[in-house]
Amino acid sequence: MNKIAGVLLGGAILVHAGKTEELVVQLLEDGQFPQAQAEVKKSLPKGDELVRFEGFIYHGAGMADSALVYLRKAYEATPKDPRISLRLAEVLVWKKDFAHARILVDAVSIKDVRKDPRPWEPGTRRANLYLYLQQLAQAQEGFEDVAADPRTPPAGALTLRVYRAQIAPWQKDFPRSILIADSVLKTVPGQIQASLIKGEVLEWEGKYPEARGTYTAALQSHPDDWQLRQRLEKLSWVK
Repeated sequence: MNKIAGVLLGGAILVHAGKTEELVVQLLEDGQFPQAQAEVKKSLPKGDELVRFEGFIYHGAGMADSALVYLRKAYEATPKDPRISLRLAEVLVWKKDFAHARILVDAVSIKDVRKDPRPWEPGTRRANLYLYLQQLAQAQEGFEDVAADPRTPPAGALTLRVYRAQIAPWQKDFPRSILIADSVLKTVPGQIQASLIKGEVLEWEGKYPEARGTYTAALQSHPDDWQLRQRLEKLSWVK
């Protein structure tokens, strides 16, 4: 009887841990870093789970060096987990280590992504990485897979439009990129990715006041997003 109770308790702990991770991932994707940190502290993770959560938190906060330390440890523990591999690849891109980032991304298949409880999250991350690595065919395939997945939530219906806004600048079509980004922002004011895309294109065009206004507007909805804050801080030195 005690053995059965122990098994049931262990299963309950695993379920709780899984729910905590799903919530933490969602909060980080929404730019709610303090809330994500609070959830991690509340769950009292230990061992590999603590390393994993620390990697998620530091990555979400844009702290590349700390994220690299924890995500590498997490990758050693679970090398086939897309959530770990793709976040580690993103940090390597931040660090300009494109060769190793590409190796990690190539090892994550669409089949791996579809197994995730929230497949749109690693799916979008994987497609974005291919875009940054200038592998446009793989990026397009990834974004279209996310958009076509029936599990992608209603808000994810904007994914394909955001993708088109992202890929247009690589095709030197800046006006089209801004037009599509604006269509997303009209539907979801302050949407982080669309704001980052529009702001970056405006910067490339030398329209710094407009870019600053785009980031500022998005920060009103997402005051904790480090990417928006970083872009705005960079523009504080530009007239």
